Amino acid sequence: MVVVHPDNDFLEDITGKLKEYVMEEINVKTVTPCNDPLMYASLRAEPNFSVLGKRLGKDMGKVSNVVKKMTQEQILDFEKSGEISFFGHCLKLDDIKVVRQFKRPENVSEKEIDAAGDGDVLVILDLRADQSLFEAGVAREVVNRIQKLRKTAQLEPADPVDVYYESVGSDKNTLEEILKSQDQYIRDALGSPIMPKEMAPTDDVILGEESHNVHDMSFVICIARSTPILAPDLLSHASGKSNHVEALRVYLLSRSLSRLKNQFQAGKGMITVDCIEGYPPVSLLLGKHVFLSAGDFYLASRS
Repeated sequence: MVVVHPDNDFLEDITGKLKEYVMEEINVKTVTPCNDPLMYASLRAEPNFSVLGKRLGKDMGKVSNVVKKMTQEQILDFEKSGEISFFGHCLKLDDIKVVRQFKRPENVSEKEIDAAGDGDVLVILDLRADQSLFEAGVAREVVNRIQKLRKTAQLEPADPVDVYYESVGSDKNTLEEILKSQDQYIRDALGSPIMPKEMAPTDDVILGEESHNVHDMSFVICIARSTPILAPDLLSHASGKSNHVEALRVYLLSRSLSRLKNQFQAGKGMITVDCIEGYPPVSLLLGKHVFLSAGDFYLASRS
């Protein structure tokens, strides 16, 4: 996106403190400032008949003609000084309307670019396809749907959940590739990854589920309460008995996530479970034997 404006302070605001907001809201890759209004537009002056009509009287006709014939340089000087005189009449900024008419670059087709102006500002958009922008836009739409589903489920912002998706259309691979490429953005926005539905534990507590379609890609979003996940190889660590592993799982599920997190923090990433009757104490390492959510386990399994 190119922003054309004669005021450098205005351009500094757009490309400085407002840049990230503008880029996210409009979904553009770059914001380029330009303080030369003639680079992308031609200027045309039009008299403000509603203001000048009564004031100029019989001189309106000849003043109108000369205003319409103002050169580009005259118009720029007029905008800078704020006034210009014709036939003894001093015309101010409110008396003349300056129209900026976009000049399309010679090497760009009409379908590949668009522009709109308001007063001194002209905004030019490059409409040529960009895969990275498309993928970023899809990711934002998916995140938006997930956040709305959280609200529907009456969750607080700090409530931990695991998020799953399932492609149900013909573009399954496309959606999966996009979500993988936008993984970091999604994790930053949600605080957790978005996982394929087959990663969900069978005993997950589902808090909400909705079907959506974004850019002709159909999918289902599901959010579930985050619960501890035991590592698949815990059996060899826990006396080699499956009943012991199941007892450990029941023990962990009986504790709230916040309490478990505090226990691991107090133990510097380790807790010892010695309260299961008939089995020896076992020390569990966070991130190796136990994960506080399916999302944590999913990320660890990919690394």
